[in-house]
Amino acid sequence: MLLFTMSISACGSYGSAQQKQVEPNRQQVSEKQEALESDKKEWLDYWPAVVELEGKLSIETFFGPPNFGENPKTDSKERSWILSLNKPINVRGKTDPDPGLSTPAENVRNLQLVLSVPRKELIGKKVIVKGTLFHAHTGHHHTDALMNVQSISLATPD
Repeated sequence: MLLFTMSISACGSYGSAQQKQVEPNRQQVSEKQEALESDKKEWLDYWPAVVELEGKLSIETFFGPPNFGENPKTDSKERSWILSLNKPINVRGKTDPDPGLSTPAENVRNLQLVLSVPRKELIGKKVIVKGTLFHAHTGHHHTDALMNVQSISLATPD
């Protein structure tokens, strides 16, 4: 009887020890949740697809030539139109002769806008911007993804 009780106890402790090894740690759970959320995220496409996004319009200053911030005393300053998105986006890469021009961009929160006509009256306001996306490829591009703007208008209040 004593031998039978010891073997049951041993099985019970073995089982719980094994269960502890099987339980994922918090980092693994977090990584799995992020992967599932990433699968749920909407993916947008680069040019030629036309997309419409909403966010707050601002102008930000970045360092420009000759060294793009390496020597702030001598580098020029570039002002860029920035759309701070209401919710982050993901942009799908595509097959391109130059892979750097269509690199995937995930969790994009800010887009540099390429505007043909400045819209200073919209600075600081919620706007809807329609245009085509492209990936940063020069030192003058200050966000991972940029938009060639076709139209920009004031967003309707919620």
